[in-house]
Amino acid sequence: MKLHLPIPPEPVSIKANFKKGLDTNFRGTIAVIEQSTWAASYLWTNYRWGLILKQYGFSWQMFMKAVRANALSFIMWVKGEKTWEDAVNNLIDIIEKILEAKQR
Repeated sequence: MKLHLPIPPEPVSIKANFKKGLDTNFRGTIAVIEQSTWAASYLWTNYRWGLILKQYGFSWQMFMKAVRANALSFIMWVKGEKTWEDAVNNLIDIIEKILEAKQR
């Protein structure tokens, strides 16, 4: 299943705050990135992915699971090792795999 989720603008202020946090409180900042509420809220609510995904029976809890599974991509984005588009596309791939497994 191929989803057509719009990739929102890169949240540069969030990235800048995380980059600063990695310098001052590495473990704490990694934990916040991995916890992923920041990304879930940004995508699910602000960019209305929730409205699209609910049509497929994809709940907030399922979305949180997917976003947390994508934590390494988001860490790599903060560190400049991946683009925002790459990190979000990785998340979309995870969501698609969860939906495919759900349909079986």
